[in-house]
Amino acid sequence: MPRTPGPLAQPDHKISDATRAAIKEWEAHVAKEVELRNAARKALADELKTNPDLPVAALAKVPEVPWGIQTIWTIAKEYDVPPRQPNKSKRGDKD
Repeated sequence: MPRTPGPLAQPDHKISDATRAAIKEWEAHVAKEVELRNAARKALADELKTNPDLPVAALAKVPEVPWGIQTIWTIAKEYDVPPRQPNKSKRGDKD
């Protein structure tokens, strides 16, 4: 039976200062992206809290909003947005 070779030893390698700096810069941007995404999510929740007549579906249809309706529902739950209570006095005398 032929022998299978074992794993080859990998040489030790130290990355250059430029590579290390590039990775650190990228990691900083990733952390900043998380911070900015959370700020955008909070802004959407605040918008829903400010306007209780605004349907989540209407907000999800806005082209600048990068999330779909399910994610916006999750954001609303995460930030304790009260359920939508359309103001009946704004509807007119349809009843």
